[in-house]
Amino acid sequence: MGNKKEKKMNRKEFFTRTTEGIIGIGLAGLAAPDSGESQASKTNVEFRTLGKTGLKVSAVGIGAGRTNEPSVIKKCLDMGLNFFDTGRMYSEGKNEEIIGAVIKDIRKNMVIQSKIDQKLMGDREAMEKSIDGSLKALRTDFIDIMLVRGATSEEFVNDPILMEVFSKAKKSGKIRFCGFSSHAGSADQILRAGVKTKFYDVAMIPYNHAGHFTHSIYGIYSEWNQEAKEKEIADAVAAGMGILVMKTCSGGPRKEEGEPKETYRSALKWILRNKNVSSVVAGMGNFREVTEDTTAMW
Repeated sequence: MGNKKEKKMNRKEFFTRTTEGIIGIGLAGLAAPDSGESQASKTNVEFRTLGKTGLKVSAVGIGAGRTNEPSVIKKCLDMGLNFFDTGRMYSEGKNEEIIGAVIKDIRKNMVIQSKIDQKLMGDREAMEKSIDGSLKALRTDFIDIMLVRGATSEEFVNDPILMEVFSKAKKSGKIRFCGFSSHAGSADQILRAGVKTKFYDVAMIPYNHAGHFTHSIYGIYSEWNQEAKEKEIADAVAAGMGILVMKTCSGGPRKEEGEPKETYRSALKWILRNKNVSSVVAGMGNFREVTEDTTAMW
């Protein structure tokens, strides 16, 4: 892969440098949604089947972890997106509460994915409490997909307590499907190990056009071989697992042939070319990001 450790600017930094000042960004992010554009977009939203779950999810999903404004959530819905990715650890559960309040009347039309913090691994009671907390915050009787966040090894995904917690939650109807996410440099190997268990329904791993990312919070650098990663993804899908991808904008913007400049829309379009990916989970913090990300589907 070569040495790629020079840090890519994240999307927040990119918009700061390429627009006319911070005030301009604030106004762009808070502008009222264009209802005409939103109505037109709904007919262009692509839905893909999430592995053996049979769930139909928008090919661009809502990475809601840093979304703290209900109006942004409403904009996502207005654009026709139906897949939410959140987690108990985001804003100490407040993120789930925001989503729950906005979608409470249209829950049946949404696909919700939440997460258990990896710090709770090994503690059955704490993991079960986390699931119950998510249900309450999201104002729902069930969660479509529950992941454990941050898998780091084969032993992690084979943990018997984790499997017992997920099995019990499925049996009781609290969750429909389960899986894991992994930020690790060995995410491909962890994905392979997860497939071997024949237990998990879904996995979420890093994938972008650059083949690497630096975590915007923890500063963790990770890179991969694109060909090898795409083979692992294809093998997982062939085994029935649904694949979701994250760190989709962390490789920076991309310039598409015929386009005048680099954009995050193009970066997402590159990922969407891979039909083995069910949904590109992109962080959406303002209206600008919602619009740019959604239009990657057309």
